Amino acid sequence: MSTESRANTESVPEGYAAGFALAPMAGITDSAMRRICRELGATATVTEMVSAAGLSRRSVKTSRLLVHTEGERPLGVQLFGRRPEDFERAAGLVEGLGFDFVDINAGCPVRRVATKGSGAGLLRDLPRLLRIVEAVSRAAALPVTVKVRLGWTPGEPVPEGAWESLARAGARVIAVHGRYRSEGFSGEVRLDEIRRVVEASPVPVLANGDSTSAGAVRRMMEATGASGALLGRGAVASPWIFRELAGNGAGTPLPGELRHLVNRQLGMMHEYMDEPYVYHAMRGHLCRYLRGFRKASEVRRRAVRVESDADVDTVLRMAEERMHGEGGGA
Repeated sequence: MSTESRANTESVPEGYAAGFALAPMAGITDSAMRRICRELGATATVTEMVSAAGLSRRSVKTSRLLVHTEGERPLGVQLFGRRPEDFERAAGLVEGLGFDFVDINAGCPVRRVATKGSGAGLLRDLPRLLRIVEAVSRAAALPVTVKVRLGWTPGEPVPEGAWESLARAGARVIAVHGRYRSEGFSGEVRLDEIRRVVEASPVPVLANGDSTSAGAVRRMMEATGASGALLGRGAVASPWIFRELAGNGAGTPLPGELRHLVNRQLGMMHEYMDEPYVYHAMRGHLCRYLRGFRKASEVRRRAVRVESDADVDTVLRMAEERMHGEGGGA
């Protein structure tokens, strides 16, 4: 079966192609975070980025990133790397593990990734990126998606015609972060340039970048004409944004909700993380949650030192007290 015909036999779940999905973020969007976001209304999730080379070598450390549950689906596995043969082997390995699609990372701006030709570095080598998409489409019957940026720099954008080429190679959805690699996460997202991708692409395009509130997401959708949105930093700071987008409640936690959610999240993390590391990871989650209220910095100073479930709960009680007043965390 040819690459194109095989890829066309599978469709990307609508929850990803035309919904409000949780973006993949290394060290952040683990299984527990994905479950929490799905429960609150995210229509799809994607794993943290997984090394195609490490997976193809069956690295135990890399394989741990594939831990997931049914509650996270529709769920994509995001692969990164630069060698098509690594992607081909990795895609074959994940095909039967319960994922709904394979996402190719061509947008990570981190220096140690991008300057080695992976992530956003692939945008400087479109032929290689196309070979990777073809390799994944050839290796697995799962649909293939690609996450990109607008280009390496404003002077080195993704070439015209790339969107049609990606679709021909097998990409069924393209997610576009509206900045160049050189911009990192600074400056305004270029909504007009995302719209140009939407207009040029023969497959659905997701808009990504600065989705810090439900209102901002809706404005981005209206300005770009994208079929859906991929929510990153705004969602992990306040996963309740998905609830608001779904029309099921407020985009911020009600009294008691923060403590309840984070303690549940911690319990889930214990299922697959070793105890010394689980608290290290939780410190990062807490610091993202604990912003925007009276004396938040004081609470965060406690958060970065948590070493037990009891420590986490104490920090959450303090936060509830300051967010909602005495008794708010009951």
